[in-house]
This record gives sequence, C-alpha cells and structure tokens, in this order.
Amino acid sequence: MRGLPDLPDLRIVPTSSLLPHEQVDESRTASLIQRLRQEGILRNPPVAILAGDRSGRFVVLDGANRTVAFRMMQLPHGLVQVVHPGSSSVQLLTWNHVLSGATREALIEAIERYPDLALVPSDVDRAAFNLSTGGTSAYIVFPSGSVSEVVGETAPLVWGVRNLQRLVASYQGLGRIDRVSTASPRGLGEIYPDFSALVVFRSFVVEEVVEAASMGLLFPAGLTRFVISPRALRLNYPLSMLADDRPAEEKQQALADWIRDRVGGRHVRFYAESTFLFDE
Repeated sequence: MRGLPDLPDLRIVPTSSLLPHEQVDESRTASLIQRLRQEGILRNPPVAILAGDRSGRFVVLDGANRTVAFRMMQLPHGLVQVVHPGSSSVQLLTWNHVLSGATREALIEAIERYPDLALVPSDVDRAAFNLSTGGTSAYIVFPSGSVSEVVGETAPLVWGVRNLQRLVASYQGLGRIDRVSTASPRGLGEIYPDFSALVVFRSFVVEEVVEAASMGLLFPAGLTRFVISPRALRLNYPLSMLADDRPAEEKQQALADWIRDRVGGRHVRFYAESTFLFDE
C-alpha cells in the first residue's frame, strides 16, 4: 500500500517456543487472561527474536505477560512480531528504579543480607564510570546526594544476571518501585514525595539478553526497555485463529490473508513520529 513501509514481520509460532527474558509475576496475568477471553482479540503482539541456538526458539523481548497468558490459556500457537539480530529496528535501553517509602537504613541492610553484594561509598562521576565499564552492577543515589556503588561479580554473564536478581529482590517489598529513564535524582522528590533512593543500573546489549534467556537466566522485571521501530500495535487479531488445532503453516497463511485484507481495506496506518498515548 502506498505510504506504508515494509510491514512488521508477524508470525504464528508454537507457544512452547517462546522463552521469557525477565521474571514475571504470574498472579498478575489472571486479569489479562480475563480481558483476552472477554474481548476475544490480541491487541498488541509480543515482540520476539530468534534465540540463535538453532533450536527454533524465540526470546520474548516485550510482552512477557501476554506470552504467559498464551501458555496459561493453553493456546497451541501465539502471534508475535519478530525482530532480527543486528537490525536497527530494535534498541535496548535500561530502566532505573525509584524506591519510595523506605528508609536508607532498611535498604542498606536488605542489600547487605546478600554476601555476594557489597555497598561502597562513592560519588556520581566515579560510580557512573565504573558502571559504564561493566565493573559494577548498579549504583544508588540517596536524597541527600550521597552515592553508593553496588559491587558484585558482573562476569561471566550468569553471575552478572544473578547479582542483578539479588539486588532487585533485596528491596522488593520495602516500598513502592517505579521505573524511570533518568540517572539523576534531580526533581524526583517533587514527583515522588516519599523518594528514598534512585537505583541506576548498568547497560546491556541485545545479545546478552538473548544469551541469558537461552540459558534460562531471567533478568529482573522492569529493567530492560526495548525500543522497537516499526512496531505493530492495535492489530486486534482474533484469538480463535490461534486456538484451533490447525498446523502453524495453515495459521500463518490465514494471518497473511488477514493482513492483506486489512491493507487492502486501508485499515493499516504508519506513524513515523514519536508518540505519547494518554489513554493507556
């Protein structure tokens, strides 16, 4: 269709082939399953990338709860948008965490319960440098402006991911956790009145996430942030087309025919600009 770029790579894949890359609280999936069953459509397909180990598996980059819902609903196949290694269509950023409603003492005590982690007094410049070189897992900025580096093994990858799991687990339950893109505490006290600490994490690359998932290592939830462009949204694909017993090849052809009808009916629109949504 004139004015449209190449369409996203949408595929029907076995639900069993979808590997999570981050921890998921399955108790939160119940409301999603209820909504999926009531609406009968998949609005936004999860985004996945080939695992790269010739197993035919896919690592889910975005949409972990939706893929868990596929499994819990016993759907034999899922619909995903596939992105490709080395492509400029996928960019990995890192969320940082704002902790509210906890005391500094409680946070320090919780982290130091893990013998593989240690807190070392520092300053922002030194902490940011050590983080950029991969020498530390994270650093913490307190409302007073003081900084502590979180020191623990970052290599090999298995140790780095496990220490991230330990760090995030240490403060879960201490207070409210919000994701932010900023690495500066400036202004956070105005947005979060009970602001306790800003946890700034090291960056990763897509290949590390894929490698970890292939080994069964899960990143903490709310850490990775994948920017996908172009992204398929509001697909509204009927779940009944995924639930029947037809082989994947037939379902893929049915999906291709369905997309062709949507494009032919001028129901597909491409927005090149960055967008803010106010109805999420």
